[in-house]
Amino acid sequence: MTAHMNFVATTKILVLSDDAAAASFMLDTFGSLSRYDVRHMALKAIGEKGRLDAAEFHMIVLDVDNGEVLQQPELFSLRANHRSIPLVVVSEELTDERMRLLIRLNGSDWLKKPLERRALIDMISAHTPTAGATGSRVHAVVSAVGGAGASVIASSLAHVLAQPTKTGTPRVDLFDMDFSSGSLGFYLNLVNDYDLMPVIANPTRVDLEFIDLVRKRHQSGFSLLSFKQPSVLWSPKGAELVLRMLDVAAFESDETVIDMPYYSTPWKDEVLRSVNSVTIVTEITIPALHQARDLFLHLTRLRGSPASIFLVVNKYRSRLFSLGVSRKQIDGIFRDTHAHIVAYDWETLREALDRGVLPVEVNARSRFCSAVGKLGALVK
Repeated sequence: MTAHMNFVATTKILVLSDDAAAASFMLDTFGSLSRYDVRHMALKAIGEKGRLDAAEFHMIVLDVDNGEVLQQPELFSLRANHRSIPLVVVSEELTDERMRLLIRLNGSDWLKKPLERRALIDMISAHTPTAGATGSRVHAVVSAVGGAGASVIASSLAHVLAQPTKTGTPRVDLFDMDFSSGSLGFYLNLVNDYDLMPVIANPTRVDLEFIDLVRKRHQSGFSLLSFKQPSVLWSPKGAELVLRMLDVAAFESDETVIDMPYYSTPWKDEVLRSVNSVTIVTEITIPALHQARDLFLHLTRLRGSPASIFLVVNKYRSRLFSLGVSRKQIDGIFRDTHAHIVAYDWETLREALDRGVLPVEVNARSRFCSAVGKLGALVK
């Protein structure tokens, strides 16, 4: 369970090249990023009937080397028949005449050989949104007070969003932004000992390859970014690092769940302003409920609307003749929004935490799992 597992590749790339060294370099580069499923073919495949079906790929990388192959009409026929597929071209330095032929191909981008790994990754990444990628959605889960249980709800929500649908299996990331404790890594038995200190000094090092290197794959289908690195909180470049990690992780995912800390950080408001949905998690005490109310009003001002702000009252227990907080009192505090109740299921949660597994792995029929399942349907 603690082993890193790769993503299921979803973006299919066709590399057309007669340069063995360049083709090997591109195969190695794309193969190291689990989002990409890459296939190499020689240029002669273009002219062989029935050999090449470009429509099955999301992107084509065409290596024209010194440009001599640009005189082949088959290249232009390929482009004319598949204009909707992004075409990126790599080549040696070309003469003016061959550069004009290259322009006639109407490619999406061009890169000069010899190839550099970082430049190649950046070029391909820039065109993946038009290469069959779906729009990414980001959901924040934030505690109104410490100990409300937002981390467990966030991890269970990631599990719900990662379940296969009729259209495929979503790519889901769970990002633990509480760098003071990195609690999700401990909760899920996926502790990450990667040292972020060298990266904090230079956040531009964060790219697709870096994120793919440092995240851990959970057996239920989502991937986890969780680090116990308190230095991120006080570093002058900590906010830049965190926001860049979020941008890159969200770019690669269909759904991203963020476990936000309840305390203030330099990036907290910026993230909560920008995400698709925010779920506030609070406990069933009057002080905690009022904290949640204040946070709800703050988020409404921050986002300009209460839309897509959800409230979860966690650890709810109802007893006969109880003097505790009633559902009527909760509704009285939150007049502007409907509070979603998550029943207190200590036995399931305690066993899940002790074993380092999700609550659904302990008891899929528990009231806690049912409530989080309903929350998942709301944020989708």
